[in-house]
Amino acid sequence: MEIIVYGIGFLILIVLFIVMFILGYREALKYKVENPFIIENHMVGEGWENDTFVEYEKIIDILGREPSDDEMRIFLGLVEEGYHGETLLKKFLEEINKHKHH
Repeated sequence: MEIIVYGIGFLILIVLFIVMFILGYREALKYKVENPFIIENHMVGEGWENDTFVEYEKIIDILGREPSDDEMRIFLGLVEEGYHGETLLKKFLEEINKHKHH
């Protein structure tokens, strides 16, 4: 008898999982994001203030391309250290020059 009760409970649980998955999947398709890090040309992340976005755009203009993985790691490291504005741009360019010479 206990096995029948557990079986019925398990089936109800499976049906609820399937229903929740279908409802969630349909809702997720409405808000599908191609690249989770870029929303309306702004990178999302902690510590990114407006002047950081401006400096990031200036870096793209200076480099003529998106920063490589190493350059992005340097940039994000400087942002985490608390640099922003013109100081961030200056430090980034210094670090890139140091990195090129090594």
